Amino acid sequence: MANSFVTNLYPKPTGGVLLRTMTVNSTSDSHSLINSGSDDTSGTILQGGATAAGFNSLTKYIVIDVQDADCFVSYSGTEPDATSGHRLYAGRSYTWSKDAAQKALFVATGSTASVVQASEFTD
Repeated sequence: MANSFVTNLYPKPTGGVLLRTMTVNSTSDSHSLINSGSDDTSGTILQGGATAAGFNSLTKYIVIDVQDADCFVSYSGTEPDATSGHRLYAGRSYTWSKDAAQKALFVATGSTASVVQASEFTD
């Protein structure tokens, strides 16, 4: 199948890469999983407190889970909201390509902050 991605039943985490934790606490300023040097990524940290830089070159996909509250995401570079974003539901996990995760911008759906955890996998 040309349009399918088959992963191993037991995926391999990207070696030496730490868990990313991001607090999405704003409904107007977007947050990103990677640190591009702008203010919108200040809430993304790696385990141990280091600021999250780009994804590892060996990473093929990212598994994220959303905790505490829903959030909105967009992949177009524009700020997501209720009319132009996809809702990610708290308590669910999602699997994205590395490219989608790099482009993703997040905002909160309300006053309760959402926590997004992200892990990198090679396959």
